[in-house]
Amino acid sequence: MKWLIGLLIVCSSLFSNIIVVASNGNNLNSDISSKASRCNYYIFIDRSGKILEISENIYKDVKGGASSKLIEMLNSKKVSHMIASNFGDKLTKSLNSNSIKYTIYKGNINTFIEQVLKK
Repeated sequence: MKWLIGLLIVCSSLFSNIIVVASNGNNLNSDISSKASRCNYYIFIDRSGKILEISENIYKDVKGGASSKLIEMLNSKKVSHMIASNFGDKLTKSLNSNSIKYTIYKGNINTFIEQVLKK
C-alpha cells in the first residue's frame, strides 16, 4: 500500500514538485496533523523530502472559509499534492476541483518521507 501512495505522489508531482504537509509542529520530527485546514503549520517539501518552506497556518482560527483560504494559498504556491491524516468533505471537493492530489497518512513527517518519498 505504501508503494502505491509513493507512486501516486510521484506521478501527481510530474508538473509540480511541491508537496505540502499539514503539521502539528514546525519541523520534520512533527506529527502529520488530522486538521488539514486548521493545522498549526504547513511544511512545503519537494519529492526528495527537502524542506522548501515552513509557514504558520494563519487561517487556523478563522470562523469560516479556512478551506477556501487554504486552496488559494496552495494554488499560489503551485502545490501539486497535500498530505494530512484527515480531510474534511469540503476540502476534498476543493482539492479535487483544483487538481490538487491528497493523501491520508498518519504518523510522523520524517517517517512519511523515509517510507513513501524515498522509496
